Amino acid sequence: MAKELDFSDINKDTLSYKIARSYLHFVHNYVYYRQFKITGRENLPKDEGYLVVCNHQNSLNDALGILFTTGKRYPVFIARADIFNKPAIAKILKWLRIMPAYRLRDGVEDLGKNEAIFREAARVITEGDPIVLFPEALHQNGRYLGTFKKGFARIAFETVEKTDFKMKLKIVPMANNYSDYFRFQSKLNMIVGEPFDFTDLYEVYKTHEERGRYLLAKRAHDAVEKLMVNLDDIPNYEALETLCTVYRKNYIKDNKIRPANSIRSETVADQAIADRLRECRNGSPEQYAGLIEKATEYGGLLKDLKLRDWIFTKRRHPVIGIIVRTVLWLLYLPIWLVCALLNVIPFFSGFLFTKKVKDKLLHPSFHFVVGTLIAGPIWYLIVSVILALVTHTWWYGVISLILLPFTVIIFSRSTGYLKKLVNRFRRSSFVAKKDKRFFRALDLREQIVAGMDELMKNKD
Repeated sequence: MAKELDFSDINKDTLSYKIARSYLHFVHNYVYYRQFKITGRENLPKDEGYLVVCNHQNSLNDALGILFTTGKRYPVFIARADIFNKPAIAKILKWLRIMPAYRLRDGVEDLGKNEAIFREAARVITEGDPIVLFPEALHQNGRYLGTFKKGFARIAFETVEKTDFKMKLKIVPMANNYSDYFRFQSKLNMIVGEPFDFTDLYEVYKTHEERGRYLLAKRAHDAVEKLMVNLDDIPNYEALETLCTVYRKNYIKDNKIRPANSIRSETVADQAIADRLRECRNGSPEQYAGLIEKATEYGGLLKDLKLRDWIFTKRRHPVIGIIVRTVLWLLYLPIWLVCALLNVIPFFSGFLFTKKVKDKLLHPSFHFVVGTLIAGPIWYLIVSVILALVTHTWWYGVISLILLPFTVIIFSRSTGYLKKLVNRFRRSSFVAKKDKRFFRALDLREQIVAGMDELMKNKD
């Protein structure tokens, strides 16, 4: 139980934690993600502790993104207390540098335990380490920002209160942007904003605690919102995502953002598109409604046709082009099959758990931990040992153990190429059959691009 744990050494550097973090760093940055980029890292305070607030979209993966953004300053996370209920899990969470925060729903009698937690939080920050909070408490189901709960502001104020308000606590806003929540070898961009303090609210808090908490929560909310892609029209969320997907490359090209395929560039484009659409929604509701209507129909056609948006941006090659691509794929097929066989267990092991989990945004965490972090290395070790025993050559096993992690990347990217080839076949089929749905989708996309061109150019 959390009450039996002593958190006075929560930020102590242990050899086991450093080793585990180094391993996590490699798997997270170079295996699980195709790109992991950090924007604004220079904003992190260098010689003092601070409090991080971040949007919450992808469960454990959000925390890992922050862990590898703060560099050598290992953060301490504060999470809801109910996950500490089992003693064994509580010890693991403590080892992972996670402390509990008690809420009213945890029981009135437990709220008093927060005093020790806040005292430790103040100590951690004073000693120069970051404290991390997700003020939304629960992850959202898309790229939008939820309400910041009072608990964040309560922790912040009561932390400085433990120092008699002498601490000038800096809050660092962060935001994450994923190219895809669920796909292995996707991209993640962590954005770090400029830190701010809230010393001007100390006196407000002393005279009216609720008012002080409200103002701090709003300030932090606004700071995080400015950093993220915020598609906050939730009833039309899918249409907004479609508009971003359709117009992203146009915006990058028109504004000469480089490198074009970087998640940083894609984040900048999506932020600009989301902000402009929000302005349009408030200032020109009819124009906004028209774009939403077209995007909704276009998105529905993509699902119906089982096509991806990118296929409409590629020039249609003669049949010979598809034949050449197919032949190349068939020549590559043996390599793909070997990589598939070598990774079928780690790649799909996470599904044994996710099929019982209704919340889809918890699935990536299971795939990362179960598949990439645990099953993968164990399976590669087994394969390497078998190879060494069969060949009676130990260094064959060592080399295979080094190379095997790269086979899952080859398998993933090759599978993506296969899906693209299937899309090309489907497009050719629709064109040959003169499928009205395909040509309607093509026309809609052109209308959407024209409408977005007009919208973005009229920004000023």
